[in-house]
Amino acid sequence: MEADVINAVNYYKHISPKLAKQFLFRIREAKIYINRSPLAFEIKYKNVRTLLLKQFPFHIHYIIDEATKSIIITAVLHMSQNPDKWKGNR
Repeated sequence: MEADVINAVNYYKHISPKLAKQFLFRIREAKIYINRSPLAFEIKYKNVRTLLLKQFPFHIHYIIDEATKSIIITAVLHMSQNPDKWKGNR
């Protein structure tokens, strides 16, 4: 997941440092929303839920671990990436 974010930030930095900062802001904003309402999004595959970032064509993929009562972000992926990658074949 961290590598996904780093790759996206580096891409946006080449376009504009402000855009890279805005991307990170949107990631933080989405994480807060997921934390407040983890069940707000339907399960897309293998108990993984996704949230589309505002302003950017990226989905945050996460699972809810009932045993530990925690949220685990598994990936932050561009919408155009190969579906096999986001369907758990990573």
